[in-house]
Amino acid sequence: MCGRFTQKMSWREVHTLYRMPAQATPLNLQPRYNGCPTQDFTSVRLDGSERTAMKLRWGLVPSWAPDPGIGSRLINARAETVHERRAFRAAFKRRRCLIPADGWFECRKEAGGKQPWFITAADRTPVSFAGLWECWERGDEPLETFTILTTAAAPTLGDIHHRQPSIIEADDYEEWLAPDTPHGRLLALARHSTEGPYDCWPVSKRVNYPRIDDPDLLAPLAA
Repeated sequence: MCGRFTQKMSWREVHTLYRMPAQATPLNLQPRYNGCPTQDFTSVRLDGSERTAMKLRWGLVPSWAPDPGIGSRLINARAETVHERRAFRAAFKRRRCLIPADGWFECRKEAGGKQPWFITAADRTPVSFAGLWECWERGDEPLETFTILTTAAAPTLGDIHHRQPSIIEADDYEEWLAPDTPHGRLLALARHSTEGPYDCWPVSKRVNYPRIDDPDLLAPLAA
């Protein structure tokens, strides 16, 4: 699963990465070094035919949910079953998005317990997680939320965790976001285990505390 990730890009970097329209409204982006469920993150989706960026809360709340509390249990959607589960299947058909990330954390089982590791692209470029979004309108104001798809880990990451976020390559952004992409192609994109290459290193267990959010969390753990 993916329960923590980093998102520390500037608006210019997001704008360039997704080739957004020149007139796109800039967002005030807050860097997150220990991004946690129920927090707001930058996401990119289609508005008509153009890509647009907005803030969504992590933890998908389906439109039929009686209250938003269910979101904390729907932070990830398995790519193998996303098209079947009631909570995700409508969004998988019609409401897909991209979540830019600089990297993510996974915990590896070791002799001394679970040890968090940070995983990032070897060249330190951002990646785009496959996401789904929903709008919940039963409260005082509409609430827009998202979930991150996960798939089997690439062989190079299997020693850390057996799952990884589904990563959409730049050449596939259009297909992932487009409303008319065939169902089979969407499943193939969601289930693809991106090989990387990646850099990975153990980090402090301070990352287990949501209130801690500083650059030092990404420092390699001293031997």
